[in-house]
Amino acid sequence: MIDQTADWIRLGANNISVNLHADFRGVFTLSQRVADAVVAVSADSDFLLYLDGVELGGGQFSDYPDRPTATEFHAGSLKAGEHLLAALVWFRGRNFSTYRCGTPGFWCELRAGEFRFGSSTAWKARLDPAFQSGLIENVTDQLGLVCSCDGRNFDGWEQPGFDDSGWQNAVAAEARAMPVPRPVPRLVPGERRRVHFANQGFLLRQEAKETFAATVSHDLMRPVPAALFFGLPGLYGSAPFQLDRPYRIPVADAPENGSFVILDFGGECAGKLELELEAPAGTIVDLSIGEHLNDGRVRCRIGNRNFTDRYFCHAGRNRFSIPFRRSGGRFLQLNFTCYDEPLTLYYAGIRPQELPLPEAARFEDGDRLHSRLRQVALNTMKLCMHEHYEDCPWREQALYAYDSRNQALFGYYAWGNYEFAATSIELLGRGIRPDGLLELCAPARVPVTIPIFSWIWFVEVEEHWLYSGDDRLFRQFEAQMAEMLDRALARRDDATGLCLPPTGREIWNFYEWMPQLDGHGHWPLSALYNLYLVLALRSFEAMSARAGRGGSPKRSDALLSAVEHAFRRPDGLFASYRSGSELTGFHEHTNALALRLGILLPEQYDRLIHLTEEPSCIPVSTSALPFLVDALYQAGPAGRRAAAERLTAAFSPMLFTGSDTLWEVAEGAAGFDGAGSLCHAWSSVPVYWQGARQLGVVPLEPGFRRFAVSPCPGTSERVTGEVPTPAGPIRIDCRRREAGLQLAVEAPAGLQPKIRPLPEFPLL
Repeated sequence: MIDQTADWIRLGANNISVNLHADFRGVFTLSQRVADAVVAVSADSDFLLYLDGVELGGGQFSDYPDRPTATEFHAGSLKAGEHLLAALVWFRGRNFSTYRCGTPGFWCELRAGEFRFGSSTAWKARLDPAFQSGLIENVTDQLGLVCSCDGRNFDGWEQPGFDDSGWQNAVAAEARAMPVPRPVPRLVPGERRRVHFANQGFLLRQEAKETFAATVSHDLMRPVPAALFFGLPGLYGSAPFQLDRPYRIPVADAPENGSFVILDFGGECAGKLELELEAPAGTIVDLSIGEHLNDGRVRCRIGNRNFTDRYFCHAGRNRFSIPFRRSGGRFLQLNFTCYDEPLTLYYAGIRPQELPLPEAARFEDGDRLHSRLRQVALNTMKLCMHEHYEDCPWREQALYAYDSRNQALFGYYAWGNYEFAATSIELLGRGIRPDGLLELCAPARVPVTIPIFSWIWFVEVEEHWLYSGDDRLFRQFEAQMAEMLDRALARRDDATGLCLPPTGREIWNFYEWMPQLDGHGHWPLSALYNLYLVLALRSFEAMSARAGRGGSPKRSDALLSAVEHAFRRPDGLFASYRSGSELTGFHEHTNALALRLGILLPEQYDRLIHLTEEPSCIPVSTSALPFLVDALYQAGPAGRRAAAERLTAAFSPMLFTGSDTLWEVAEGAAGFDGAGSLCHAWSSVPVYWQGARQLGVVPLEPGFRRFAVSPCPGTSERVTGEVPTPAGPIRIDCRRREAGLQLAVEAPAGLQPKIRPLPEFPLL
C-alpha cells in the first residue's frame, strides 16, 4: 500500500460538471539534498505532472472510482531549497466505455527517504485558462471528449516563481480510498514518429458547423503539388517529402481562406498527437486523425463521431500535445485557418505510447506470407494493449470480454503476458451488474450489455489459470461466478429445458457481426446463447474440479443435451434459432461451437469443412474465427488443412492492401457505415494457430506442468519456434521427412511433454 500521508483534493466550487481542467501547485522546502525522490499520483480522471517546471508525465490507470490506483514517477535527487509540484488535472464527468464516472479528485505524494510532502488544502488551485472546460462534443460515445486548447492563454503556471497569490486554495475532495499501485507498468513514451506529407494544399472554409469535425468535413480542399506548395524547385518531388526540417505553409489567396497538410505516420500508431508550429496569434489548427485516406482526406466526421481537436496558436513558436487522450491511426490532417502571414511547420505527428513488452516468441515455417501475417498480427496486438486490452486504438480503446478473451489467448503464445491479462480479466469481473451480468466494458457504465460476453469471461478466467498456473482469479470471483450461473440457469423454457437469454432495454443479444447474429430481431430460443452458457459452465466445472470442490453434478451436460435435441436439423447440422417447432438461421458459428462441444456427429465433419460453399449458410466473421479454426482442427486431416487455408483466405487480402494491421471485419473501413476499424486485435488469431496448432503446444495442466505436443506443419518442410510458459519457453523443432516427422522438444525443468502425433503426421 502507498503511504497515506497525502489528502484527496479538488478545485473549489465551480459550475463545471463535465470536462473540467484544473491547475494545482504545491510548494515544499528541503533542508538538505535528498536522493531517489519518488512521486506517486492518482486522479479522477487524469493528470499531467510537473516537478520544478519539468514535465514528469501523466497517464492515470483505468480504474474504478472505489479502488483508485497511483502511478509512480522517479524524480532522482533533489537539492536543498524550495521546490514545486504542479499538476494539470482533468475530470471527464461523464460515463464512457473507457471510463466509469466518479467525482473530481487529485492525490499526490513525494517521498524521499523519511521526507514526505503530499497534496493538501494548502495547495493552490484554479480553473485552467487554456484548455476549454465544460460541455464539448464526444470523439465517440466510447472514447471520450474532444480537446480544445487556446495557446494564447498559456501563462507558465507550472514553473517555479509563478505568482499564484490570486489563486484559491484547494478544497478537500469527496472521501475515497487511498490509492494502491497501478497493476500494469506505466506506458513508455517513444520517439516522435517520422512522418511524410501525403497531401497538401489550400482550402475554403465557408462557415462553422456544430462540431470541429463537421466544420473540417465541409472544408473545400484543393490539393497542390508539394514542391509548388512549399515553394521548392520543380513541380513534383521524386519521393514523398519527409517532415524532417521546417516547412513554410503559405497564406491562401482569396477566395480560399486556409490551407491543409496531411501527414502519414508510415503505419498504424497509437500515442499522443504533437504539434510544433510558428504562427501568428489566433491561428486555428484543426487536428484530425484517421486510419486511411479512402476519401482523399481523413474521414473525421462519421455519424456522430468527431475525430477532430482544435488548437488556437499564440504568437511565435507553439508546442502543443493533446494531454489526456491517446490517439490511434495512420494519418494526421491539419487544417489551418485565421492566419495572415506564412506559418512554419516544424513537426506534426505522433509520439507512440507503448506498453513495455518482451520480444515476441520466435516462429518460423519458411512461408513468407505466414511470416508477414505473424508480424502484422503481433503489431495489431501491441497497438491494442495499453492500460488493458483494447478493441481498437482509433475509435474506442475499450475493454470487452469477447475481444480480450481472444487477445489474452493469442498473447499467451506471443509473450506469455499473464499479469497484464489478469488485470484486464479482473477489471471485467469487477463490473458486475445488479442483473448478474457483467458490464459491456470495464471499468465503465454502458447503457447495454451483451449476455454472451459474460459467459466468454468464464472461459477467459479458466484459460488464464491453465496457461499461467495462477488460480487467484478463480478464488477472487468463485462466489460471483456461481451466482451468475445460478441466475442464468433459472431463466428456463419449460418445454425444451433451454435457457432463455435475458431481454429488456439494457440487453443486446449480439453474437457476431453477421446477419441474424448482430442482435437485430428477437428469437427467445437461441442455440448460440445456450452454447456459450455451456462453455461458461464447462469452464466453471473444470476450475471447481481443479480446486478440489468436486461432487457437484455437471449442469453443462444437461444443457448441452437440450441444445442438441432442440436445434439439430434433419440433415444433422444445427440451426441457430427455434420458434415453436420451426428452426431458423443456419450459421457456421453455431455449428463450429457444436463440434467443439462434441454434439456435431463425425459424419457431419465434412459438411462443416465445406459449409461456406453452401449459399444458405452464413460464415463466421473475424471475431469468432478462433472457435471455427479450433473446430476444424478437431475435424481431422481435411479439417486442419481447411483451417490453415481459411486463415490465409481471411487475412491475406488485408496484407495485400499494404496494411500493417489486421481489420475488425473483412469489409475494412467500409464496415459499420464507414466506421470500420483497420486495427482490431480480435483478428490476430494466426499467432494462436502458429503456436497451438502448427507447433502443437497446448497446456494440459496449469502452468504447462503437463503439455501436449501435436505438431501440424501443414505443407511446410520445417516448423520451429517457441511457446512462452511461466517457467520459460518451450522450444519446438519439427522437420518433415519422407516417412514422417522428426521432432525435438526442449522444455524447462518441471514441465512434462505429452507427445500426441496427428495421424497425418506420424513421428519417426
